[in-house]
Amino acid sequence: MKEQVNPDYYKNKNIETYEAIKSQLTPEEIIGGHRWMILKYVMRMGDKHGGSLQACKMDISKAHWYIEKLIQYFSDLESQGYEIKQADNVADLFKDKQ
Repeated sequence: MKEQVNPDYYKNKNIETYEAIKSQLTPEEIIGGHRWMILKYVMRMGDKHGGSLQACKMDISKAHWYIEKLIQYFSDLESQGYEIKQADNVADLFKDKQ
């Protein structure tokens, strides 16, 4: 079975797994999740399948898929007038908002 960027088994007739997960998260969690996945695929580039060029290309394609989703998400937030405040440090992202 050939590896795919967004395999069919992540989709079903009602909602794609990606959309189902996203619907349960805050904007900050969605952004963090995308960052996580982008870094994961870039950092492990080629580690699977013997480090072949095809394996490297697949990992970078997966990172690209998440980058494109993140760009679209930022555009959607922007069109809704949503603003994300920059945290001074990572811990600030998890503090209760007043």
